[in-house]
Amino acid sequence: MTRMKKTRKSGPLAAKKADRKPTPSVSTPKQKEKGKGRAAGSRYSGEQKQNQAESARTQGDARVGSKTPVPLTVTKKPQSAKQEFAELENNSRLQTLLEQMENGEILKKADQQWVDVQLARYQELAEQLGIDLDAEDEDDDDFEYDFNENDILDDEDVSS
Repeated sequence: MTRMKKTRKSGPLAAKKADRKPTPSVSTPKQKEKGKGRAAGSRYSGEQKQNQAESARTQGDARVGSKTPVPLTVTKKPQSAKQEFAELENNSRLQTLLEQMENGEILKKADQQWVDVQLARYQELAEQLGIDLDAEDEDDDDFEYDFNENDILDDEDVSS
């Protein structure tokens, strides 16, 4: 037997479909009118385009940053000679490296160069400030105590 395609028609034995309800008209006050969107070509209207251009000029583009150049290096504030001298004297890294040199240890090449630069600057500042670095060392060695024989206590004097 040959195959017959099914159809959507119900045929003479099927129940009839019910009639659809009539759709209410758009003019009823309960229902709002469906919006139609913007008018055609509103993007290119002359008034709005001019207003947008004026507002862009006054506000500026938020994406564009400041045009002032930013320095890429850190600049130190100029210090007085006294402040720089005191800073060099209290520099902990310099003190530790000088102690290592006094103990006979050999420093790395970079550390040795840094110490040389710091010591040269230290001597320049001492000359500017009028500080004699050699005189401070001599003062410690030349200290003499005024000795008087009458200050010596005898064993006999202590016991009585």
